[in-house]
Amino acid sequence: MNDKKTQLILAAMKLFGERDYHTASVQDIVSLAGVSKGAFYQYFQSKEELLLSIFKHYFDRIGQGLRELLSDSSLDPREVLIRGIRLQCQSILENQDFLCMMVKGIAFTEKSISELMAQGSVEHLQWLQERIVALYGPELEAHSMDCAAMLAGYMKEYFFLNIFFQYPIDSAKLSEYLAARLDDLVSGIRRSRPAPLLETSLGRVLLTGKGGDPGVLAANTERIRSVIRTQIGDERTVSAMLQSLDTIEEELNKEHGNEIIVRGMYSYLLSLAKENQPLVDLLKTTFASRIEA
Repeated sequence: MNDKKTQLILAAMKLFGERDYHTASVQDIVSLAGVSKGAFYQYFQSKEELLLSIFKHYFDRIGQGLRELLSDSSLDPREVLIRGIRLQCQSILENQDFLCMMVKGIAFTEKSISELMAQGSVEHLQWLQERIVALYGPELEAHSMDCAAMLAGYMKEYFFLNIFFQYPIDSAKLSEYLAARLDDLVSGIRRSRPAPLLETSLGRVLLTGKGGDPGVLAANTERIRSVIRTQIGDERTVSAMLQSLDTIEEELNKEHGNEIIVRGMYSYLLSLAKENQPLVDLLKTTFASRIEA
């Protein structure tokens, strides 16, 4: 990300946390960031777009860290899970400016932010679910989403104690402790063999918006746009991909969209993104189930 853009995001995060999103002006933000107003409007059309970028910046950093863990062949499944929990704990507990923003309830008053938060939460569940299956094997797959939901719930309660009561939490110790408690949970499931409560496909269904809020699709496609703009170097390729994405979204939002157009544009996008595996995965997560349905 461009240095000036990062400076603006960090400055805004600090101001929105210390004061309030609605009272902090663009001038306040550029003054703290040490850049001009012209530079601000070079990267953001409005303060609202900057706010959305703050949350995207936060989730993209976590996502990148989790992808790097998966690409490290020296780590076994248990170490990947533990380090992933630690990474997410550190991202929450060590980012006080972002936490202050969250405490002020910004995520619950801005629709675009609440949609992004919902998407991030589901992606977190999916990541945990996949790591649980990798660690404990296919025999636990039917219970993998239940285990992921309970593990995520444990994490949130510890975060709550830290955020609202400033109770000190050690990320390294917490990640090891939660991994051990997951062992206990899995042992109990293997012993008593209860019926699972959550479908294993829940994360994919929620992320694609199938049977749910169409706003999820809009949030997902907006994230894809952001990845294309920031990670694809060739301008002509960026333009072609964005136009294809617009066409897919337009057809999917129609009552009777053209399936042939959607499939064609989707295949074209995958061919252009083939060198960027995270983008390919994001495209598949967002559109595959809708197209195959």
